[in-house]
Amino acid sequence: MDSLNRMMKSFFHISLTTGLAFLLPFLAGAQDHCLRGRVVEAESGNPVQDAHIWESVGETGTVTDSVGFFKICSERPGQSMIFVSHTTYKDTSVVIQMDSPDIAVIELRTKEFLADEVRITGRDGSYANKVVPGQSQLKSSELFNLPSVMGEADVVRGLQQMTGIQSVSEGIGGIYVRGGGPGQNRVALDDMELMNPVHLMGVYSVFNPLTTKRADVFKGHAPASVRSGLSSSILVTSKDPLLEESQINGALGNLAANLTFSWRSKNQKLGITAGFRRSYLELYRSVSSLFISEEDNYFKRSFYRFYDFNGKMAFKPWPNTRFLLTWYLGADDFSIDNDEIGYNAGTNYGNRAVAFKWNQRLGSGQSFSSTLSYSGAWSDFDGEIIDNDLWFKSWHERFSFKNQWLIEGSDHMVKFGADAYLYNTKPQDMELIMPDDTTQTEDRFKNAALSVFLEDTYDVTPDFSVYAGLRGFYYMVLGPYSYSASGRSISIDDGNWLEGDFYWSPSVSLSYTPDLNQEFRLAWSRNVQFMHLAALSSMPLPNDIWMMASPRLKPQKSHQFSIEYNRQWPSFSFTTGAFARWMENQLIFNVNVDGREMNFEDHFYHGKGRAYGLEFSLQKVRGDLQGALNYTLSRSERAFPEIFNGEWFNEKFDRTHDLSLQASYELNEKWTINANWIYATGNNMTLPSGRMWMMGTIMNDYDGYNNFRLPPYHRLDLSARLRLTSDVFKESVLDFSIVNVYNRANPYFVFYKVIRGDSNYDIDINIAQVSLFPVMPSVSWKFKF
Repeated sequence: MDSLNRMMKSFFHISLTTGLAFLLPFLAGAQDHCLRGRVVEAESGNPVQDAHIWESVGETGTVTDSVGFFKICSERPGQSMIFVSHTTYKDTSVVIQMDSPDIAVIELRTKEFLADEVRITGRDGSYANKVVPGQSQLKSSELFNLPSVMGEADVVRGLQQMTGIQSVSEGIGGIYVRGGGPGQNRVALDDMELMNPVHLMGVYSVFNPLTTKRADVFKGHAPASVRSGLSSSILVTSKDPLLEESQINGALGNLAANLTFSWRSKNQKLGITAGFRRSYLELYRSVSSLFISEEDNYFKRSFYRFYDFNGKMAFKPWPNTRFLLTWYLGADDFSIDNDEIGYNAGTNYGNRAVAFKWNQRLGSGQSFSSTLSYSGAWSDFDGEIIDNDLWFKSWHERFSFKNQWLIEGSDHMVKFGADAYLYNTKPQDMELIMPDDTTQTEDRFKNAALSVFLEDTYDVTPDFSVYAGLRGFYYMVLGPYSYSASGRSISIDDGNWLEGDFYWSPSVSLSYTPDLNQEFRLAWSRNVQFMHLAALSSMPLPNDIWMMASPRLKPQKSHQFSIEYNRQWPSFSFTTGAFARWMENQLIFNVNVDGREMNFEDHFYHGKGRAYGLEFSLQKVRGDLQGALNYTLSRSERAFPEIFNGEWFNEKFDRTHDLSLQASYELNEKWTINANWIYATGNNMTLPSGRMWMMGTIMNDYDGYNNFRLPPYHRLDLSARLRLTSDVFKESVLDFSIVNVYNRANPYFVFYKVIRGDSNYDIDINIAQVSLFPVMPSVSWKFKF
């Protein structure tokens, strides 16, 4: 009880200090000659992203962000003419006082409306942090401008077109950001953390495109209020049911179906949006033989499908109060039968999550939110691998209670809060049946964490802004827990806990705008992550092990530095930057091959990592022809003392070059053409460099870890979208797409085939490649009524 009392006193002290600290930044003075505002739809109040804002006196401009916010400055005080333009809405202009302390709200009307009314209303306290570098944002309308895969638009595939995020996902069950692994991202849907963000084989993500509003990515420099993984924080937001009309949306492809509905009460106080998807990818087994030879036909020997069901319910009993209930449930099934390599197995995995949130506006520029959530993930594996039967199950669940306050002034935006987390993890429940032995193992761990944070975004001058944030953690191991090794023994019963440790995660960012059309950003962050994801093998199957930090497995830590430059023109934008990250406490799972009993925490190699690179992005944002060129040059490496004497080696999914080129051309009101081409350096694998005979058995010889790089990956996708006129449907669109137009046999996995002759010494060893997706045409129909 003394440990608990000390812990609670420390937590109370930090919370009280955090609550008082927000008062200090407001001692600074206000800045002059700048206008903050938001651009919204006049009809619905929805924010308008990517609206172009121009100021007449200084001829400077900017673009609204994901919540419609903008900030623009003038060379002199007083009134100025502000011009607003957007491809979807009617161009407009308005005279505004530039040094007004209020945040202006500019309403735009869609082009089919003849009215050109513009109204300036009062203050709106919500806006995005524009100081932190490494941010990317994807809105729902952009998803459907990319060629679909088997008739389905996808959120993660849209994110993978951005710099710093690996563009290739076929057969890979994860997202790779700036040289990090799939377990180093925090992926959340409406405040629900999802451990498995993609469906099987990387075909689709778990996010329904018809219910998605936007996706925000922070690449290693998330604000303290946004708890981040070591590499990134990916936040997906569903559409607000109180801003949606009552309607039914659907999409029917040749391999997947999607149906969503939205309903809003007449008094606009209650609304609900929900969507259900179901794939029928198993039908492709019979079609694949038309495109792939029997020897290379991976689909013929495999089976997979998925479903997901998500939704959001909103209740607004009073103007400043909102209650939100969100949920997600999804699962995947996969099996493979390949007698050539002695591999017959099946796996299923999924996510389940629910969250309840209370938002309360406390006054002008002040708000409070409280969120109670649960999320769980599981993975099962059952198969026969070279005459050995293996049954493996793992799962992880998390309960959280989060509270956040926001206070906004003319120069400062301060956020502070306190969170609590409870983790329950079973990294392995395994049964291995071998010809001469049977092994059964089960491990379970419980952990808890208390966290507080404080951050401030301060506009020092119209040209210079500073962000500073700090998040602190008190992390504990709960009972029952035991560890026994030579010279060390720990044992605690259920209901008790080990003395916890404090960890700190600070972050600092600077933003400088020398001429209002250019911006420089510089940042440093130290991230801490208590979750580990350890790879079991080089085969990209979704059965890696989730494991929380423990006395033997310390939390992951990293330092990241980034510099970024942005340049805006009326029709173009250019962004370039560089990053470097150093990582501690990296893990690789070490299978116990000698049969001796070991603590589960001793089954890991401990090492370090580093990643660094350059990013370039050029976008055309206006006109009938729009597009983007995104390129990342990077290196990601790891080193473990027990692996090849601690020498640095390439991480499995390190890609030196990652290039994506996308274009969208609107021929007329009915037809839009889209194209996307990607190129990426091949993945790394550990393969033998030679072989030898030893006592009648072939023995492999290795000269490095991840010593073999697969051939480069490249693919061209095309699509055409036809808008149909209908008296029945509000919207009816046909989507024609071709994935992998020139039928590139991109490598998914490589293995050696050993062919024996008449004697033991008469053998032939050939390397074989498994490829997943050939040229794949598809037709889908998207409708709304």
